[in-house]
Amino acid sequence: MHFKIEKFTFCFITFGGPKTDKGNRMFRSVIRPSTCVRCLLNRIQYSSTSKSKSEVDPGAVFIRKDVQDLLTNITGFDLSRIFRTRTNKNLDRIVYKYLTDKQLKEEKEKTVERGRAKLQMPPILTEAKENVEILEKDEMLGGFSTSKHLFIDISLGVPIRDRLIVARDVDGTLRTATLDEKRRMRQIYFPISGRELVMPKMFEEEQLEKILERRDYQLILDRACIQFEPDESEYIRVTHRTFEHIDKTNSYDVLRSTRHFGPMAFYYVWFKKVDRLMSDMLSRNLINDAVSLLQLYAIIHPDSKVGTYEFHDTNPHRLIEAFIDDEARIPDLLSETFRQYIRKNQQAVSNG
Repeated sequence: MHFKIEKFTFCFITFGGPKTDKGNRMFRSVIRPSTCVRCLLNRIQYSSTSKSKSEVDPGAVFIRKDVQDLLTNITGFDLSRIFRTRTNKNLDRIVYKYLTDKQLKEEKEKTVERGRAKLQMPPILTEAKENVEILEKDEMLGGFSTSKHLFIDISLGVPIRDRLIVARDVDGTLRTATLDEKRRMRQIYFPISGRELVMPKMFEEEQLEKILERRDYQLILDRACIQFEPDESEYIRVTHRTFEHIDKTNSYDVLRSTRHFGPMAFYYVWFKKVDRLMSDMLSRNLINDAVSLLQLYAIIHPDSKVGTYEFHDTNPHRLIEAFIDDEARIPDLLSETFRQYIRKNQQAVSNG
């Protein structure tokens, strides 16, 4: 079965199906390489997993338990923010119930669990690279069609990102699909609700800047999680641009108690841009969050001076002072904010 969209012919295949008639045999010849399909699949998977990486993978660091714990700590857990009313036509109507004390306690526990689920952070991955592999060149199939053919395995039980997707070009070349071809085929045969085949205009540079100026950061990030995969270049571009704008406008609090605060903090630490975020934490009297940010810094940059700090045996104030002296990129800003923090606490103590 096949159909055409934008000068492409899309086809689906299932491996291991019955051989029926002459038409099916001709159809299989379009994709058939000089080796068996299973060997082809193993060959593609091996080449993708054996590729060496020349740089540290941020995804491998991000999923570490100690990193996740630190990011969860600094995200916050304000239920009024997590379940705040959003502009959405599909919101369910409010339901009122009469509950006993025991039932009320159970409902509160369920609400906490739902809140934790809502704070599940989007993963941070290395950008996927194009890795098109020529599998076969068959001149006899040249001119078979006026458009290329794309094939996807729709067998049951195969994870969507592991499905074999190949293309037969008009000149008879059989190759693995490009990243864009894979994205389109996955969305056509295994559609994700809310995701569009063509990138929405809101992610174009001009429109994105307008939304950023309105500071609708959560709208952008939520929509990006639906539209893109975490390793897509467009997802990385949109999220990084959003984090940079938040840092520029000191609007960190907009993302507190949301699933995006952790990835944002990770981004700043990864690129050593934590000064303004730490200043914001100190101005809000979140000294423990500032120390957690330093612990994260030590994990991601173990060769820095912060990596030598003794976090369990050192006063938090001493840790902040040491960071200002050793690693801060904007020491004047942090020093002033820290002095104000100390002054506020001294006044609070004196006032009883």
